Amino acid sequence: MGEPIKSVAGIRGVIGESCLPEEWIKYVLSFASICNGKRIIVGGDSRLSREMLRHLAFSALISSGYEVVDLNICPTPTVGIMVRELHAAGGIAITASHNPMEWNGYKFFNSSGIFLNKAENARLFEEASKCNFRRASIENIGWVKPYDKAVDVHLRQIFKQIKPNKIRRKRFKVVVDACNGAASVLLPQLMENLNCNAILLNTDVNKNFPHHPEPLPENIHSLCNAVKKNHADIGFAIDPDGDRVAIVDENGNPIGEERTVALGVYFLLSRVKSPVVVNLSTTQAINDIAELYKTTVFRTQIGEANVVEKLLEVKGYVGGEGNGGLIVPSIHPGRDAATAITVILEALAETRKPISLFNAQIPDYVLLKVKQPIEKKLNFASILEKVKKSFPDIKDVNDKDGLKVSFEKSWVHIRPSGTEPIVRIFAEAPTREKAENLINKMAGLIADQH
Repeated sequence: MGEPIKSVAGIRGVIGESCLPEEWIKYVLSFASICNGKRIIVGGDSRLSREMLRHLAFSALISSGYEVVDLNICPTPTVGIMVRELHAAGGIAITASHNPMEWNGYKFFNSSGIFLNKAENARLFEEASKCNFRRASIENIGWVKPYDKAVDVHLRQIFKQIKPNKIRRKRFKVVVDACNGAASVLLPQLMENLNCNAILLNTDVNKNFPHHPEPLPENIHSLCNAVKKNHADIGFAIDPDGDRVAIVDENGNPIGEERTVALGVYFLLSRVKSPVVVNLSTTQAINDIAELYKTTVFRTQIGEANVVEKLLEVKGYVGGEGNGGLIVPSIHPGRDAATAITVILEALAETRKPISLFNAQIPDYVLLKVKQPIEKKLNFASILEKVKKSFPDIKDVNDKDGLKVSFEKSWVHIRPSGTEPIVRIFAEAPTREKAENLINKMAGLIADQH
């Protein structure tokens, strides 16, 4: 049996292999023990294993004396929003995000509706290993309370910050691929609220994912074709737990998940000047945008919790991760596909430009992302020495999350994944040839380690 992957993104594993009920219940018991309160929110995406992990969580939380508010299937950001709305002690999202259907996991929220940070997750994992959990007597045992208005609350939160009237007047034709995921329960209502002529693809939460769930260009051909066939204004591809979105332009071209955050930041900074926070592997177009608005960019370790922590610290109005995860803290301090969709549609309504021309307003680079299996821990000190010999024109080295090496208008970043047993290699440059060269060189240096 394999080991579950534990990181700042919570815990996840493969059903029947590294996701075993007798092991995983202790992580929920640990979470229940470190929370301080009487109520915990539970919701999750549509994976076929959802009932197993859902009822596992219910049992652990009830035995710890909590009122469990059951949101059933809902986007991950909806769980965080409802933690704050119902003044809960914390929340659990049952999801493995972009991983394939055989994966599932738990993501944990604190009482502010924010994912546990690195230190908080470390404490949770440590307490789980001790097995000294909070227990309730029969007089104080918990219960489960269904709640079916969470999507309404989520949409109200968005519309407090983003006024939808301009979008409604445009009556955009929009194609959305929900991948049969959690956003399927929210997108029809969002599209109706925005007065969009919507063509909804893959919104059956009782079916398997129709394609690989990560919203990358190679996985969304049906969306691209539907945008062209229906002469739509824009297409959106959503990941299974509803926190990431990639964009397809009116010509059916996928413009890349990196552009979701770049375009969102570009539009929102025109309204509110503030620092921007993104992770180390997010496109350098963010720096170009920040320079245009004369503001500062902060870059963190990869992981939504890391970005949010810094974003709140510097009081930033907008930030995110280049995987399609736009973050507007005044709506929700976490990635949210529904927020990103609304922001992008408002930008098109206000600028009166098609998405292809709006996208062309900011610099674009070629950003490549590859995965490479690893059998043992990487020796980054050794790799760095080889990098210095292979790349004589280095401008900067950052080793706070794997190893990122920057050059003039290009960079390459390697890091072990926190969600899969692989190393990720990211490279960005003005041309594909240059980005591929960076990827290939770095992959060769990693291979020499094994």
